Amino acid sequence: MNSNEPQKLKGISKISDKYDVYFVDLWGVVHNGVQCYSEALKVLEKLKEQNKKIVLISNAPRPSAVVKVFLETIGLQSSCYDFLVTSGDITREYISLNSSKKNFYHLGPTKDIDLFKDLNVALTSKEECDEIICTGLVSDEEETLQDYKILLDFFLNKKIPLICANPDEVAARGEKIIFCAGALANQYKQEGGMVRYFGKPYSDIYSFALKKVRAHKDFKDKKEINTLVIGDNIKTDIKGANLFNLDSVLILNGIYKDFFRDGTVNFDQLRDSVNLKNVKINYFQEELAWH
Repeated sequence: MNSNEPQKLKGISKISDKYDVYFVDLWGVVHNGVQCYSEALKVLEKLKEQNKKIVLISNAPRPSAVVKVFLETIGLQSSCYDFLVTSGDITREYISLNSSKKNFYHLGPTKDIDLFKDLNVALTSKEECDEIICTGLVSDEEETLQDYKILLDFFLNKKIPLICANPDEVAARGEKIIFCAGALANQYKQEGGMVRYFGKPYSDIYSFALKKVRAHKDFKDKKEINTLVIGDNIKTDIKGANLFNLDSVLILNGIYKDFFRDGTVNFDQLRDSVNLKNVKINYFQEELAWH
């Protein structure tokens, strides 16, 4: 086996003794935007039984309190994890620090408006804003990136910076692939726009998560915390694990399911498709499973 080839993992139970903390992605790993995966719930329950600490880390551009309520509606109770951290939480910190100095324009669906809840923030028109807060396409089931060319060109001409509250470019909603805020942000950046990202794979969200873990009584005096990242996106989850020097498991039943055929994966082809030829993936599973 090529040393750069990930190891096929039948179940998380095979390696659970190696790690104290699990950073687990939500969309594409625990649920598909519509319902939870039963096997993934079993993994979380088994890890909790082993007293492992589970941090759900999501690029959802909403506060963790809002995401928590959504998770409960699709069957994921808070007893299955220890902490929940979202890119929305990190973005809210930025907005809070800058709300007195800047006017913001919200580019995204109305369902994401909770991102600004209880913040003393001025949401303005595109003509009056100092910065764009991008949480996604307004109608991601119908729209494409091309629908935003005129709006993005308007902002480019005014040199308005864009804050991306979800670096994911795509996500699988049920059986459908939809565009996310990261796709708009990357298009804006490629055209010469100034973009700042909050969420995976960038350091702010992992530092925030590790801070929560280190505050726990079990880890206050522990120098090294063995942590495993589980995610379905090479550009965010796995790249983030690489940047933080953490082991990772790539789940393949979401946005990369077309690369998984007859139980095998061409990882060179998969890496090429995301322009990350040297990214390290330790393990892979078709879906998150215990055995």
